[in-house]
Amino acid sequence: MNIQRPLALLIGLLLLISCEQLIEYPLYNGNLAGADYWSDQPQILSAGLGFTDIIGVDELTEENVQLVGGSWYSTLTCQNGKAPEASERTAVRDKGVNMAYKGTTFFDKANKVAADALPIVFSWPVLTETVDITDFQLTLNTGEIVTPTAAGMLPNYEYGERNCVVLFGDFGNRFRSNEAGARFPVRLTIIADDKPLLLKGKNNAVVSAVGLTWTTNQNPYDEGPKLVGAKLNFVGKKPIGEGVGGGIWNNTDFMPNDEFTLYGGGNFRLRMLTSGGFSPDGITGIKPNQYEKFFRIHVRGPGGTTVMLTKAGVEYTVLGGKLKVLGLSDLGKKENLKDGVYYDDCYIEDRDNYIDVILTGDEAAARNITFLELPGLASNYGALYNPGGPGPTPYPGVRYTAPGPADLEPVIIALDDPMRVNRDASR
Repeated sequence: MNIQRPLALLIGLLLLISCEQLIEYPLYNGNLAGADYWSDQPQILSAGLGFTDIIGVDELTEENVQLVGGSWYSTLTCQNGKAPEASERTAVRDKGVNMAYKGTTFFDKANKVAADALPIVFSWPVLTETVDITDFQLTLNTGEIVTPTAAGMLPNYEYGERNCVVLFGDFGNRFRSNEAGARFPVRLTIIADDKPLLLKGKNNAVVSAVGLTWTTNQNPYDEGPKLVGAKLNFVGKKPIGEGVGGGIWNNTDFMPNDEFTLYGGGNFRLRMLTSGGFSPDGITGIKPNQYEKFFRIHVRGPGGTTVMLTKAGVEYTVLGGKLKVLGLSDLGKKENLKDGVYYDDCYIEDRDNYIDVILTGDEAAARNITFLELPGLASNYGALYNPGGPGPTPYPGVRYTAPGPADLEPVIIALDDPMRVNRDASR
C-alpha cells in the first residue's frame, strides 16, 4: 500500500467533485469485476501497522517532510526533462488525502505528528459501500483500544482488486517492538456497526467480516512488507477488472498498465498480493523490467529437481515443457520515450497491493509452478519497503521502516477455477 503519486493525480482530477460524490462513485459503489479471492474461507491475511506520522500534512514541502520524519529525494532528476513534482520526491501525503477516504487525517505541526497508516488485506474482496471507520477496532501493545480516524480503498480501488482497506489514525510510534516505549497495534478486530463490513468470495457467497481478527507481535520498524498471496491464472483474451469502468478514475499517469498494454498479452498471470506497499526504497516505484532484481519463481523440473526462473526473457525447460517470464505488470505505463515515459526514478506506478508477473509457455509447465520468492538482501537481491522507507537520500538520525524479509509464498494454481468474483451493485 503506497498512495503517494497515484493519490496526488487522482485528487487533482477530482477537485471539482464534492466529497459526497467522491464517496459514492466509484470507490465505494461496491462493484467487482474479475476480483480475486485467495482462500476458500474469508480471513484477514495481514493487518500490521504500515508506517507512522507521514499522512495529512498541511502542505507537501521539504520542510514538512523532514518535520514528520519522512524522506525527501533531493537529487531526483527525470529523464524526460520535466522537473519532478513534490509527490515524486516523498511518500509523505498532504491533507488532500481526506478527499478519497471516509473520515479525516490530522497534522499537529507543533508536536511534529501526522497520521499513521495501517493496511488490512482480506482474502476475499470487500463490498466497498460497506466500509466505514466504525468497522475496525485496534488493540495496542499498551492495552489501549483505538479506532481509526479514516478508512478507504485507495490505492486498491480497481474493480479487479479491492482486497485491501487502508486505515489512518494514531496507531503507534517508531520504536521497534522489543524497545522500551514501543507502541503499535497487536490485534485488529472487525466489529459490528449499523452497516457491517461485507466480503464476497467462493461460490459467490457474501458474508459479514464481523468477528474476523488478526494478531501480531511485530511492527514495520522490525521488518518490512511481505507476500500474503500468489495465484496463477490464464491471461485470457482481455484484461478484466482494470480500472473502474472508465471515466476520470481511469485517466491517470499510471494506466493502462495491464499485460496486454505492456506485453501484448502473454499466457499466464502470476498475481502477488502484498501486506503493504512495495517500493525499492520507500519512495521510488517498481518498474516492469525489474522482475529479476526482486523476484524468482520456483518450478518443478525433470527428475525431481527445482528450476528457478531468475531472468526475464529467457526460456526455461521445466517439467511439462517451457516457461518464460515477460516481465511485471499492474504497475505503470509501458516505457515510451516519445511520450516521456521512462523506466527511471520518476516512473509513475499505481503503488497498490498487487503486482503481476506475466509468463508465456506450456500449460503443463505452468501447472508445475510451486513458489514465488522474494530472495531479499541476504541473497544479493533488492529489498522492498513500505512507504515509510528511507528513500535514496534519507535524513541522518531518522528511523525509517525496515526492509522486507526474504519470503517464499506458495502459488495457488487457479487455471481450472480462476477464483474470481463479479458484482454489479446497481442491479
